[in-house]
Amino acid sequence: MCSSDSHSATPPTSPPSDMNTRPLPNPTARAGFSLMELLIVLLILVTIAGIAVPRFSSVNDRSNDARRISDMVAVEKALELYKADHGVYPQSNNWQGDAPNYGGHGYDKKGYIPGLVPNYIQRLPRDPDPEYPDGSKGYLYRSNGQDFKFIAHKTPTSFPKDHRFYDPKRKKYAYQVSSPGGLNW
Repeated sequence: MCSSDSHSATPPTSPPSDMNTRPLPNPTARAGFSLMELLIVLLILVTIAGIAVPRFSSVNDRSNDARRISDMVAVEKALELYKADHGVYPQSNNWQGDAPNYGGHGYDKKGYIPGLVPNYIQRLPRDPDPEYPDGSKGYLYRSNGQDFKFIAHKTPTSFPKDHRFYDPKRKKYAYQVSSPGGLNW
């Protein structure tokens, strides 16, 4: 005879042996990356930056040189229009420009090329690199009335000899536009 007490279910005190058990995580263990993993990631980032920065700099230099060439063309056109109206180019006593060592002239009608603004060009150009003008670096102009020379002085970054704006006097540090008599100034 069965007593009712012998058939009552009692919960097991330990899990069955066929169950897959995992240990509980240690609450004092630290989650995160090891020092070696962080160093490897840092090395990868530095390598990528070492590749990308010079390429960006090169693109920026080419863009600035293209803008300098555009400025040369605009000033040359404005000077030819001025000469067509007045019979001479705007005169300067010597080299003058936006660079501090050459007068630090501005970009308006009293700027480094007198008389061009606003009738022949809206505003005299400024070098596209925000570092310039600085010291003797920037845009410079010289004219005796019959001839002129306009240069991007010590700011361009490439100097091909077959370039229309190649300056035979400043072979490695300037672009120029000039009348024939001003070419070798």
